Amino acid sequence: MNDLPFHLLDHILFRLDPKSLGIMRCTNRSINSHISDDPNFVTGYSSEYSSRVGSSFIHLGCYGDFYIFCHHLASSCDSMSVDKRAMLTCHLCYFFGSCSGLLLLYMDGLFVANPLTKRFRRLNHSGSKLLSHVFGATVPFYDALQENKGRIERKICVGFVVSPTKGFKIVCILEMETVYGFEISDGDSWRLSETTITTSSKSELATWIKPVYLDGTLHWLRNDGSIIAFNPETEQASFVPSIFHRGEPDTKLLFAEDSKKNCLILVSGTKETISVYTLVKNSKWDLTRQIANVYMNEGELLHWHLVMCYGKCLVVREMKNINCYGVVHVYDLEANTWGVSGSTQSYGSRTIDFYKFTPSLVFVEGDEQEIIASTSKLIISNLTAVMGLIDRT
Repeated sequence: MNDLPFHLLDHILFRLDPKSLGIMRCTNRSINSHISDDPNFVTGYSSEYSSRVGSSFIHLGCYGDFYIFCHHLASSCDSMSVDKRAMLTCHLCYFFGSCSGLLLLYMDGLFVANPLTKRFRRLNHSGSKLLSHVFGATVPFYDALQENKGRIERKICVGFVVSPTKGFKIVCILEMETVYGFEISDGDSWRLSETTITTSSKSELATWIKPVYLDGTLHWLRNDGSIIAFNPETEQASFVPSIFHRGEPDTKLLFAEDSKKNCLILVSGTKETISVYTLVKNSKWDLTRQIANVYMNEGELLHWHLVMCYGKCLVVREMKNINCYGVVHVYDLEANTWGVSGSTQSYGSRTIDFYKFTPSLVFVEGDEQEIIASTSKLIISNLTAVMGLIDRT
């Protein structure tokens, strides 16, 4: 096998599940080197594997949770799935980002983890002005969490980006009236970028709307529909003066990317209608589509969410007021039809955080023995539970 051309070797390895691929790495030094050192292999395998198993979405309470749920979505819109659940011990879990198969989460410390490879790394967040503020004190349980909600809501200021060739970066946006600054970390240290940007109008970042990573640039949505953009590699920032009027107070918003058209989209939804807006020429939100929302029985409805828009599918989650039970609906944007992906669970009507997860082979570097030595057994057990929940192997 050592004599095979790389393109034939890749053709064989791409067909293996992650567990079998791990066995191959242990039995052949040449293959192990090829898998570990060639970023093209990581990208190719991740793309092939994710196309077979599809994406998932993770959901948990915005203010931290002991219960983490994961709903697997197949590559087709007509498959059925049931939520999987992980129950954590003693420590609340907070998610900050999901990008290219890696998760950024906080559990008595900041971690980056890959559920596919089962590797994780503890990060130093003490040098971050934003994260030190968010987790500057011990985070209490739910009954004492009210006074800390304002700090936890600053999670939206955190951007998480991953490159198969350059690793990951964390970017925190710092709001100062109409001036914005940025702090950057590669996991080891933090520094304040020299780049700042001043806007002509004052508007806060939209609450609970996560930044979108597109074309190497992070985009934060503001309440007025305008956007602050920052490229973590070039450290160039820009302001997009687009305007969007939300409409009714209970209107749901979803900020996302259209991977096919390579553009930013804003999905606005009421119980009756879902509207899709596309950012045109970096200046205007243009209404490109209107969809009749799936029927939800008002007498049974507890709450509903716009979960995510990926590929050709739009995902809506409906929670009923019976036994914490709900339904995940998927709209096929090509066939123009609604379908049911499966059932979902939740506890209470707390604000829910959703994260799309697409499996990837991107490696998390770090000394495994040192990581284990510096992390309590309880935290390792909780991290293992979260990674096992999301892993589909």
